[in-house]
Amino acid sequence: MISLIARLFGASSQLSPIEKLVLNSVRDQLDVRMAHLWNRQVASINKVQRLPAGVEVNFYRMRKGRPTFDKDLAFPNKANELPVAKVTLEFTGERKKLVANVWCVKGFLFSIEYDGSVAYFEEAANADPEPELKARCQLSADLSKA
Repeated sequence: MISLIARLFGASSQLSPIEKLVLNSVRDQLDVRMAHLWNRQVASINKVQRLPAGVEVNFYRMRKGRPTFDKDLAFPNKANELPVAKVTLEFTGERKKLVANVWCVKGFLFSIEYDGSVAYFEEAANADPEPELKARCQLSADLSKA
């Protein structure tokens, strides 16, 4: 019942394949130390909230019903709102593109904001046969800068 309510309100604890692709493409551009923190932050996400029409997804690390901010997981760059990267998604052989902007808030991975709806890409990624999806990542911030 709780999972049904969570789905109705756009929340779950699982990352979608597209979200994983976006987050992994950012991680792959980071230095070893920041990539390690990135992996730890992603692994600790236990609430994923998707806004209607698939335009934004927010990530939380919850404990006892409240967001937690473990300082051992925080990036040195603790800007209030930090645009970390721009990831462009494109299926091989198609012209349709989707841009995903990845944000951190106060040292923590917080959201992916899409320029458009991710719904088509999520649906197409689950097609049989699965089409080849490419992700190009351009970092826009240094997470290691205090």
